[in-house]
Amino acid sequence: MQIIALLLTFLRLGHASASLHQQAKRGAETNATIYAYGANASSWPIAYGVNDGLLYITEDPTANDGIVPIEWDLASITGECWIANATFVNGTKAGSMYIKPEQNYAVGILPQTRVAYLNGTVSGFALFATQLVYNNNTLLEAQFWAKSTNTTGIYGLMWTLDDSSPNGDFPVVVKASEDS
Repeated sequence: MQIIALLLTFLRLGHASASLHQQAKRGAETNATIYAYGANASSWPIAYGVNDGLLYITEDPTANDGIVPIEWDLASITGECWIANATFVNGTKAGSMYIKPEQNYAVGILPQTRVAYLNGTVSGFALFATQLVYNNNTLLEAQFWAKSTNTTGIYGLMWTLDDSSPNGDFPVVVKASEDS
């Protein structure tokens, strides 16, 4: 009888532990700031270039007139939606994150939301824990790079198809931090 009671106790503890574990799983984030971590940018926010719609890594996004801070609504990799939507700090919708192959794979924002389907799989950006990744036909990739610009302390956010690194460019890990 004591063995059965002991087994029931273990089963209840195991179920409670599993419930706690499921509740701790990371989900989507809203009003988040995304940061770049790399050789020359440690926890630098990613901001929006008002003149070209591209994303930039800079220590202070308010220090340059052509760059403004933005906030993000980011899906989790367990969701169906793989869209990273940006909003300006005044609440105006900016658009969705997009890799622009026609601009040497610069990462920018398109005004309208786009969901890409490749062989029946939704592709796009989402969070894997706190890291931003791209779903490329069920392969999770994180190939962000910081590209030097003509302005000291400002780097363009790029996507790379290989591990080549031109002079002054370096790989970055892009992570989210929820502000609300």
